[in-house]
Amino acid sequence: MELRHLHVVLTVADAGSISRAASLLKIAQAGLTAQLRRIERGFGGPLFLRRTDGVELTELGRHVVLRSRDLVERFDDLLVTARKLAAGNDVTGIRLGGVAGSLTPLLVGVVRALLPTYPQTTHIERNGDAVLELVRTAKLDMALVTEFPQSPLRIPEEVDYRTVITEPMLVGIATGHRLSGRGEIRLSELSDEEWAVPDESHGGGRLNLHLACEAAGFTPRCTHFGVDPAAAAELVRSAHTVACFFPTGHDLPGVLLKPIVGNPVHRRVTLVWRRDCAAAEYVDQVHTALLRAYQERIWGHGHRPAKLAATGLTAAAS
Repeated sequence: MELRHLHVVLTVADAGSISRAASLLKIAQAGLTAQLRRIERGFGGPLFLRRTDGVELTELGRHVVLRSRDLVERFDDLLVTARKLAAGNDVTGIRLGGVAGSLTPLLVGVVRALLPTYPQTTHIERNGDAVLELVRTAKLDMALVTEFPQSPLRIPEEVDYRTVITEPMLVGIATGHRLSGRGEIRLSELSDEEWAVPDESHGGGRLNLHLACEAAGFTPRCTHFGVDPAAAAELVRSAHTVACFFPTGHDLPGVLLKPIVGNPVHRRVTLVWRRDCAAAEYVDQVHTALLRAYQERIWGHGHRPAKLAATGLTAAAS
């Protein structure tokens, strides 16, 4: 089994039919059918159910597709990051970074307020491993990363870290949803819903949601992929869709954010820095100011209750 075989499986799954996938891959349909059979033998069983109008994933197929997306996207990230490191970086001043959706703009604002005379640059990566590699190799001085329990990050020896906050994943539902009057929602109550999910490379949120749903007794029907919070909110408002969000204080008209009973999915937001960088001496001030800025973002405009415990948030000690 090779990486190219995973690309074939993902193309068929996304296309919904072997004929359309063959056209996208620019190979004969008969050749793709034969190749797919060999791939299925390698995985030990059928990945697709053949129907007159296309193909449908089997339970084994859903498992393979979920893991394949993660592997393929991580490999693509490896190539992108390696090329960036090879090209070098001559930026001076304080070099900040983070993953998309990791509250990196808060870090930028905090550092600018604390060190207004220092020039700044900001670099956003698709996942935490790529950010940590940039910190390890002194391409970044300080950054924010996120991690989920089932997708822990490997912190390099050269990098120090400190948790900022642990926040629960909330379910976004439309205001007219059948569960809109509930204070909390059980994942099992969403087994028949369609889900909008983020790009899997953004910290493993989709994988951890999938595992939590499986533990609750069902496989989530993920129908909208790679969506950002704004697109997810629009889908929730306009379709029979639910999505996951984090309590970052954004206004989402028409969307209700509900805690999940037991907080089965949560992520940790962590400040990381290279211990020998010039900015390391300011870590204590940055960490304290970052936590304060986060709390002000959540509750400063009345979007959330006035206590951390009300939404399952856990603040790190300053």
